[in-house]
Amino acid sequence: MADDFRDLITGKIRLPHVEDKLFTEADDWWMNACLDWYHDASELYIVGYKEAADSLVESVNNSNGTADSLVFPIVFLYRQYLELRLKSLLEDGRRLLDKPHEAGAEHRLSKLWQPTREILLEVWPEGNREHLKIVGKLIAEFEKADPRSTSFRYPKDLSGKKSVQLEIPRLNLRNLSEVIGAMAIILEGASAGISEYLSIRQDMYHG
Repeated sequence: MADDFRDLITGKIRLPHVEDKLFTEADDWWMNACLDWYHDASELYIVGYKEAADSLVESVNNSNGTADSLVFPIVFLYRQYLELRLKSLLEDGRRLLDKPHEAGAEHRLSKLWQPTREILLEVWPEGNREHLKIVGKLIAEFEKADPRSTSFRYPKDLSGKKSVQLEIPRLNLRNLSEVIGAMAIILEGASAGISEYLSIRQDMYHG
């Protein structure tokens, strides 16, 4: 609090002004996020959540952030990344295999992983099944810690109980980031491969 007061006095931070707006464009163009150049922002959402989590972990590693408070947005962001990537793989994979797909409101990672794994095995029948097995194990572990993407968003559940119920008293953020990164190698590789197959098929149809 003392630092906040000192920053307020020195002008590093300020109080709200009557003319303030939250969503606006400003002269420091490098800080303006462009929202009008893409047709489908799905990949930006997916990659953005992981990049945000990675940045927060790096902030803790550089002693610019506190692990005890940043753990909650970090875990939520990684989980959101996994959920969106699985949904993307499921949709694109079914499109590639000409299977029907209906976007649902499923948030459980294991329920998304099971059909996604089947699609990956169908697209790459000679692929490394051990890698998929490991990813599945890690996804199950994540779901146990956060079944419906709410445990690290809210301090208490609807019954008033503590949301986070991990079996360990401490969570190493470096390890979490590294393991998610290893999972991302498999998931992003699959996503890139399916996207390439879809692109080749589209070119053949319009060639």
